[in-house]
Amino acid sequence: MRRLALLVGGLVVLVGLWAIGARVTTAQVHSNNPDVALVDNCDPATFNAVRPGLCAQTPHRLDTTFAEFQALLFSPLATNIIGHPAWNFSPGHISIRAGQTVRAINAGGEGHTFTEVAAFGGGVVPALNGVGGPTGTVPLVPAPACSSSTTVQSGETVQVTGLAPGVHKFQCCIHPWMRAVVDVEN
Repeated sequence: MRRLALLVGGLVVLVGLWAIGARVTTAQVHSNNPDVALVDNCDPATFNAVRPGLCAQTPHRLDTTFAEFQALLFSPLATNIIGHPAWNFSPGHISIRAGQTVRAINAGGEGHTFTEVAAFGGGVVPALNGVGGPTGTVPLVPAPACSSSTTVQSGETVQVTGLAPGVHKFQCCIHPWMRAVVDVEN
């Protein structure tokens, strides 16, 4: 009886969509937008005072000072949490069809990588892996793929093609808490 009710309910929805002229294509059901933004909030004045050229001026308001970045780099609320929340990949998970191209767009002011890794780990900057962090912070072991990663500068886009069906992990090898999962489906 329950199956019949579910079947009838599903038919009512389909008829309702047909009646209002709605049309849902296979692409809409099985695909998300394949774009991933590489995001940060670096304040150019304070970051560039530490190292010139570290943070580019963008059309977006970037206002996290270098001091604020450092203060939140190691969470005071929990051990083993490394990273600043304004530095991230957005969204952190996408689902695409086999054959689609993933576009990683650097919308922040700093350089980032969009590197496929076998397992999430640390990056190429020891201080951003937890080295020298507060007591209780366990440094991340660098992901092997980070040894040959390419930096995507502010405003640049990198395209990733030919991903096989399955789950793929990507991280920034500079800011290793920036992570995304790409689920490729047939």
